[in-house]
Amino acid sequence: MSREAAADITVVIPAKNAVATIDAALGSLAPDGALIREVLLVDDGCDDRTAIVAAESAVRHGLPLEVVAGRFGGAGAARNAGMARACGRFLFFLDADDEVIEGGLTQLREAFERHPKAGLAVGASIRRTAGRPDKMKTPHGYGSDRTENTRRYLRNELWPIAMGSALVARAATAGIRFPEAIGLDEDTCFWTAVLARADVISIAAPVLLYHLDETRMARRFITAPRATFLAVALALNRLAAHGVDRKALQWRKAWIAQRIARQLIKHRMIADAGGMMRAVRAHEALGRARKAWQYRARIRLARLAPARPPAPSLPASGRPRRTLVVCHEPAFPPVSGADLRNFDNAMAAAELGPVRLVSIQPRADDAQPLVSAIRVAALTNAGEPRAPALGWRRARGEGRIPRPALTRLKALVREFRPDTIIVEGIALFRLLRPLRPLAGQLVLDMHNVESDLAGQLERADGSPVSAPGLNRLERKAAGIVDRIWVCSRLDRERLSSGTAPIDVVPNGIPRAEAMPAALPAQPTFADGFPVVLLVGHLGYRPNVEAAERLVRNILPRIRQALPAASVVLAGRSPKPAVRALAGLDGVSLVEEPGDTRPLLAKAHLSIVPLSSGGGTRIKILEAMACGVPVVATPLAVEGLDLIEDEEVLLSESDEGLADMAIALCSDPARLARQRARAHATVWARFGPQAIRDAVRDGLGPDGAGQ
Repeated sequence: MSREAAADITVVIPAKNAVATIDAALGSLAPDGALIREVLLVDDGCDDRTAIVAAESAVRHGLPLEVVAGRFGGAGAARNAGMARACGRFLFFLDADDEVIEGGLTQLREAFERHPKAGLAVGASIRRTAGRPDKMKTPHGYGSDRTENTRRYLRNELWPIAMGSALVARAATAGIRFPEAIGLDEDTCFWTAVLARADVISIAAPVLLYHLDETRMARRFITAPRATFLAVALALNRLAAHGVDRKALQWRKAWIAQRIARQLIKHRMIADAGGMMRAVRAHEALGRARKAWQYRARIRLARLAPARPPAPSLPASGRPRRTLVVCHEPAFPPVSGADLRNFDNAMAAAELGPVRLVSIQPRADDAQPLVSAIRVAALTNAGEPRAPALGWRRARGEGRIPRPALTRLKALVREFRPDTIIVEGIALFRLLRPLRPLAGQLVLDMHNVESDLAGQLERADGSPVSAPGLNRLERKAAGIVDRIWVCSRLDRERLSSGTAPIDVVPNGIPRAEAMPAALPAQPTFADGFPVVLLVGHLGYRPNVEAAERLVRNILPRIRQALPAASVVLAGRSPKPAVRALAGLDGVSLVEEPGDTRPLLAKAHLSIVPLSSGGGTRIKILEAMACGVPVVATPLAVEGLDLIEDEEVLLSESDEGLADMAIALCSDPARLARQRARAHATVWARFGPQAIRDAVRDGLGPDGAGQ
């Protein structure tokens, strides 16, 4: 076999500040270099010299290295980015702090020569832990029954596959990706999906030396444990689509909960440990096992001991980070989806240091947030004469920015001296170039990918699509700013950003700080059943169309089965078409609701029949956070990554939406389960801690520019 023909392996190495280990990792590949078509080093926002050292090392070792740079937010997303670029027939995932044993890659590749129909080859590995002897982990027990392989793998009856100990045929990974929302057990989810599809070969000889950092591993368990567990549980649930045994998935979830509880007990996080053990106790077998009894006993004993005061939380540098958020409309008090996002992000940034939240448009009053770290101001005043705007001609999608507003903004920047300036959306494009020399770090927060949104809206009414102009504006912006924030992974995929890293900062639960985290009580039936709620800006055309679909098409069908059903439409600036709906039987309109929580407390269901529109749906998050089940079109929940039929019910048609609502309301036990699932999912993935983590990551190390 010639070198050119044999070089059919793509090596994917996710790297995050791996300057100390990357040379050893790449050097370990050199003996098998003839087999390697390409090495993709996925630079996940490194702020050290990882990429430079890797390039020098690759030249020294004769490896075909390509650096894929970005901010992917974790090893799973980084590996997925590498997979998307891979050209080799086989994929080999190696962590940046591990090393291939000489000839290991050759042994894995030769296994495929002997078994050409296989999709996965797994070798033994040597685990090295500081202060402990090395441990050999040899794969055994794999058979020809793929279902049994996945079941035994999930139940730990087979040694886990370490990254760098397996070679997988790229064809066997089609449609399979690493979960990106978790940093724990994401490799188990990936290999389980592969095992469900491919035949496996095992090799007794060691092919990998991997280093286990127990401190770093423990940190994964104790950082936001509830959110971590729920995210892992969601990722495991998705494996059912690959035909994986559901009982094995339930066992795995309970085992993960017990594993997290063990670390929580060790770090004396007793209340969190008790919560994890409730998830373990729900499993018929694990909940009654000896280890579960031991952990519960340790929790009871720990609760009798005096509590330790929590350690103060400070930024890594010990210096407060100063953040300036520039919006078009005032973000306080928050009313619309844009206001809520801007204010939530400001609240998260305020945990790291002082925040200034300023708007181009005037404020209606001088009220300030109760959070002392946030100060709110406007760059224009009501009643002042109309001033010339920036630029003699504005592209479609840009907002009008008076020149005095820019003058005042520059003065504020010089006085406040922010580490980071966050600018809201393409509408404020004209501010980016003037702010560029004044900002240590300049971030563009894309509430929507406006080019995609414009295309959706124009296609909906038959207009010619003019989104390319917006697309050019987005590309120009990407060349000016240091980073871009988007609401979802889907928006990140849609946005062609050029060189600017893209961070996913999801929309959070509106006013979460004022909500109880516990599941609210089931609404009474005193006002009829079911009460269906639709909340949104009722002057926004997609929401107007959704309200008309709900009232004119869906409600009558529901009332055939549930005659007492009613609809509540709530939102600001209702169009005449929405006001006309309020005159129909069973329909009421609540204009300008200052607080939607009383409406949500009475709602049994939220139906969102959206046909067009972009971005993630803040009002859906708010409903689910209050325990209100959601029935919607797929577009309405686009970008939220909710599991269909478990966390949300989806249908494209009015008939399907009505039938789903009827079936749900006709089954009280199912309705209760749907409420609980919706509530738990949203608090785990879009709650305050999740937003704080996303904003902290989006600001980068110490809020400094790259």
